[in-house]
Amino acid sequence: MRLILLAALCFLAPALSRADLRLPPKPTMMEKLGRGVANVSFAISELLDSNYEVLQEKGPTYAYTIGITQGVSRVIMDTGVGAIEIGTFFIPTKSMKMPAHDTGQVEPLPPADLKDNWY
Repeated sequence: MRLILLAALCFLAPALSRADLRLPPKPTMMEKLGRGVANVSFAISELLDSNYEVLQEKGPTYAYTIGITQGVSRVIMDTGVGAIEIGTFFIPTKSMKMPAHDTGQVEPLPPADLKDNWY
């Protein structure tokens, strides 16, 4: 009797759970137009944001040289991608904007707090 109850529980438990197995929603024209307007409107914020990120990671000298250059390139990219998305909003697609590039560079030395326990 216990075996039958356990088998019934094993087969009914997954059926009772309600998993959300829907496909992701398709992009719409208005989402693409909104993304394009946002990219064009707020592209200038990338100049300060990129500089701040580099300042936190690498320090002031690197931030005020490479960070500003990286920020200017992101402003140009965001403005261009936003203009393209505004011009082609009637063809709904996913975002054309690529995420920030990760160099994948790994620090060769362990952090200072792990020097004694680094294996």
